[in-house]
Amino acid sequence: MSKRFSISALAAALLCTPAVASAAEFHVAGAYSADQLWGMRVGLRSNALEQQLLPNNVLDLIGSPSIYLEGALNQWRDSDNHDDKLNALTLLPIFQWHLAGEQRPLYLEAGIGVALLDDSTISNRDLSIHFQFEDRIGLSWQYGTNSKARVSVVYTHYSQADLDRPNDGLDFFSLNWHYPF
Repeated sequence: MSKRFSISALAAALLCTPAVASAAEFHVAGAYSADQLWGMRVGLRSNALEQQLLPNNVLDLIGSPSIYLEGALNQWRDSDNHDDKLNALTLLPIFQWHLAGEQRPLYLEAGIGVALLDDSTISNRDLSIHFQFEDRIGLSWQYGTNSKARVSVVYTHYSQADLDRPNDGLDFFSLNWHYPF
């Protein structure tokens, strides 16, 4: 499969997700890894899962988080070789807990979902297969009282849970900007 075809297929798949149909938020992010990788992310978040994923009594047990479905396109590059890149389509539920503040709230966000990659290697990292899990945790802050826009700092891990060997995985720290519709 050519890279051009796979990137187009990933973009088309993202546009067909439920997150696009009921998108509530747009986000962009810049990411960096200690493995000398850097990247960017563009995505949409929907509140379509708010009342469908878990019953209210279960949500109450875990602190009554808001639940979102997020779809995104990612591209990562090797800092030492800019031609070495990897593209990914991700889809995951995000759980968001309100921690503090009313006018400028602070949130804890976490999610576990799936990622489909257009290659299985980047730099010296061998991921073995195109399917990966995305695990993420971060803090998000609504910085203005007149806007619902937020910034977040996020740690993200990609791995395929040893479905195949080797399973080098990828770890990123990112700075995100979220803008609600």
